[in-house]
Amino acid sequence: MKEQERINSEQEVEIRYERILTLFFSGRMPRFNHARHIAVANILSHLPHGRELMHLGLQVTATRAGAPEKYSPEITDRYWSQLNGELPDLAEFADVFV
Repeated sequence: MKEQERINSEQEVEIRYERILTLFFSGRMPRFNHARHIAVANILSHLPHGRELMHLGLQVTATRAGAPEKYSPEITDRYWSQLNGELPDLAEFADVFV
């Protein structure tokens, strides 16, 4: 993929999933379960520094929930290496677009 195509693709992902990413990075993602965690990770896998952004978002989420000790970089890295990179259907997050 050419550099400009890659940049355009990344921008499209950011625009399409902006609401989801905003909620995730603010630690306010509703119903944030394992399935949503993986879906967000698959979105972030399409962005520069996606792994680092995943770590950041999970740290914020755990801290806002009052349980910063629940965040584990090791677990996040293990799951990151198992991602399929498939972008989730926005319908999976229909509740965040209401």
